[in-house]
Amino acid sequence: MIPTMTVKMALVLLLLCLVFVHFTFPSTRLRYFSSNETEGSWTDSLTRCRQNNESPVTLYDEEDGMFTMKFIYGKSVWLGLRKVRNITWSDGSPVTFNKSSVDVTNGTQRCQAIENNTWKDYDCSTLKYFMCEPVLGTNITNYTLVEINKTWCQAREYCRYKHYDLVSISNDVQNDQVIEKGNNRSFWIGLMHDEWEWEDKGCSSFRKWIGPKQCCCAIQSNYGLDPKMRRHDCLHFVCLFCSRGHVRIKVIPIESTWEQAFDYCKAKHTRLLWIESVEDQKAVVQWLNYTQGGDRRFWIGLRQSRVFGFWIWANERMVGYSNWKNNTQPELPLSNHCGVITPSDNYTWSDENCLFPLHFLCEEEIYFMNN
Repeated sequence: MIPTMTVKMALVLLLLCLVFVHFTFPSTRLRYFSSNETEGSWTDSLTRCRQNNESPVTLYDEEDGMFTMKFIYGKSVWLGLRKVRNITWSDGSPVTFNKSSVDVTNGTQRCQAIENNTWKDYDCSTLKYFMCEPVLGTNITNYTLVEINKTWCQAREYCRYKHYDLVSISNDVQNDQVIEKGNNRSFWIGLMHDEWEWEDKGCSSFRKWIGPKQCCCAIQSNYGLDPKMRRHDCLHFVCLFCSRGHVRIKVIPIESTWEQAFDYCKAKHTRLLWIESVEDQKAVVQWLNYTQGGDRRFWIGLRQSRVFGFWIWANERMVGYSNWKNNTQPELPLSNHCGVITPSDNYTWSDENCLFPLHFLCEEEIYFMNN
């Protein structure tokens, strides 16, 4: 009797802890977008976005651009991109040593790597190995070459989490030490060349310019669905376009089992999508409404305990908020054990055989330059 009671008490405590974690999770998580017809300058738009705890929108890739074209159809809106950035090393130190001749005055963004013992610039979304520098106060020559392919932004985040930062170089001696540690590999160092900066400090390399050289950036939908970023005088009047949240939704059009989707999201992004609040659900509905059509279903990070029958998110977090079809949670023994969301069924959730091949939704943490 005592062992049985102990197990039950432990389970109750576990559930209470998971529910507590759920209700303390921030409500503004997945990116959600807003716009209106009010026109103003770039500064006006910034002020109005901030009044709603939002920021002018940052674009991260072509998928973001396509969403924007549909969302703002028939309008021109400000983006959060402005020509204000001073070039520094990733750790914030000034650039006093530079072996690069890159020119970014045309609005491009280039990131610095070392290849064949010389500095070479690349598109920052290129996948490369990278060099991390040690924590301040330790041996400054104890650099770490990380032999994992990542974009510059991903590499920076990895170094900041595991070490201190991407390596910065201040003289010829240090440059030689970094080259030696690189062992003839091609790898990122901590220098990004970019005169432009996203207002929310998002680490984004997306650029698709048209128009003259001005200091603020807008996007307009009368170019069809091909996202084009137009440079404007910052006093030009266009519409407001804001967003909030720090996690992107990624639609993966690869038919996979639930486990395959789980592994893919963990390897390529952050994880299989969680929907933990009304705000999360609204963000998913908004994104799928403007990016997907048809009656396709998508795996999300829901699974059911085959022992206890309760539903959890993929990291063992208990389901608090839910949006089950017919307001009915699938129950053992008749339920399947993995969860899907169905846009054609009012974006409700339902159970499905975990081995059934479906497209799926990942979530991806946004990396910020000021972290």
